[in-house]
Amino acid sequence: MGEDFGSASDLERMLDDLFPYRRITETYRRIPESGASREEVLTEIAAMSKAEDAVGDAGRVSGSLYSGDHEHYHFLAQVFEHFAHANVLQRDMYPSATKFEGEIIAMAADLFHDPQPVGVVTSGGSDSLVHALYAYREEARERCGVRMPNIVLPVTAHV
Repeated sequence: MGEDFGSASDLERMLDDLFPYRRITETYRRIPESGASREEVLTEIAAMSKAEDAVGDAGRVSGSLYSGDHEHYHFLAQVFEHFAHANVLQRDMYPSATKFEGEIIAMAADLFHDPQPVGVVTSGGSDSLVHALYAYREEARERCGVRMPNIVLPVTAHV
């Protein structure tokens, strides 16, 4: 059977913790007949952002935020505005992506004093893990002749 949460109020508190917007904003389960206006979307997003930033602004985070500098966030949004529509896989259409990636790799290589740098820029998370595994596989193939690599990882691994 299901878990015993102690009481209905315990379950409600748990649901409120997991889904804090469930009583504040509408939850869409179907595409609405008519979309919200830009103003409505931005108002709702701004309210969520303000509430969520308050936690980080108070300094109660560990590793989730990188600076807490809202002026810098605004600058990043301005930069993103120029490339939000771009698919950087289309390097012929967006050669700036090649320039930016090369500069990032060169700067990282310089920091680590790497005389023969190679690298790739990823979006983070699982994408980075897949690229790292690919690099390890290719290195094992080249250096050790490994043709059928085996990955051993704990059940707690991020996959």
